[in-house]
Amino acid sequence: MRQILIRQADGTWREPADAGYALEADLQELLAAHPDLIPGVGPQAAVCREFQSAAGPADIVIVDADGEVTLVECKLAANPQVRREIVGQMFDYAARLWRMDVEEFDARWRARTGDSLFTDHSGNPLFRDTVARNLAEARFRIVLAVDAINEPLKRMVEYLNAMSGPGTSVIAVEYARRALGPVEVLLPEVYGQELAEAKSVAEDDRKVWDAPTYRAWLETNEPALVGKFDAFIAEAAARDRVFVGSPRATSPSGGLPVRDARGRQLGTVSLFHFSVQGTSIEFSFIRMSRMPEEELPDQELLERFLHDLGNIPGLAEVAANLRSSRFASRKPNIPLSALTEDALRQAVAAVAVLAERP
Repeated sequence: MRQILIRQADGTWREPADAGYALEADLQELLAAHPDLIPGVGPQAAVCREFQSAAGPADIVIVDADGEVTLVECKLAANPQVRREIVGQMFDYAARLWRMDVEEFDARWRARTGDSLFTDHSGNPLFRDTVARNLAEARFRIVLAVDAINEPLKRMVEYLNAMSGPGTSVIAVEYARRALGPVEVLLPEVYGQELAEAKSVAEDDRKVWDAPTYRAWLETNEPALVGKFDAFIAEAAARDRVFVGSPRATSPSGGLPVRDARGRQLGTVSLFHFSVQGTSIEFSFIRMSRMPEEELPDQELLERFLHDLGNIPGLAEVAANLRSSRFASRKPNIPLSALTEDALRQAVAAVAVLAERP
């Protein structure tokens, strides 16, 4: 136990006593109110307490401004099953979040917080895609928050970091609480951070999938799609659209932010690589579906967009689904292999309609 002394008014030094926590909920409340106490969590992170999953409520789920997902489970040493329960629960929660659709994740988030996770991220066009990718790939930071760390728990954290995949890091944090008179002191002590950072360094070596990097990957892995990718990028460039690559993703992903005449983002036309169907294109206008009616693009522009998209061979189902869902669905994803180069050029042209002034 780390020693700390507090100087008194008479000049003497006294050691505060262990104050502890009456309930695990007290520790949970503290960390939810001050998420910056959690290693690796940025100041602009969004916090959800008691996030409901199929395995029950996770104590705290945090999403950083860059889309990183952190799961926090709080346990007190007084609980005799602290090691077994905290590890088992956290991996159960992580397993239930793995491959969860991002829309379902946001719906569960709204149910607990009252707000969409994506409301405050209009300036980051790929934030939603990054969160979706992290859910799909089980890329989580797992934090075991306790009032006292013991050697068996340290050993367990070391083992879990060694055995878990490169996208998952596990750390334990002791949030010891001391008190002397009216003064209370919190003493966080982290274990496993070095192991987690070592894995993070390896992760940071991964590419940002900008257009040249994406194209180079296709040349090696899906050479038949290079011409189609070139047609897509060239048409976008001709219309002053910039391809934005996703950072720190294990497989290629990126897209074209779709904006209206006033520069407001309406959605994203994204390219993803899926292990089964290969590189595919997705039209996501969920952001637009949640805009107030008075802020939507002119109805004539929306109709032209849907009409033009629906007339492109291979994309009629996409246009029909956008229309029937009022832009709230982003399915289906269409493999690039099923589309011609001309179809991809026409798709970019159709999306550009939304930027015209009525």
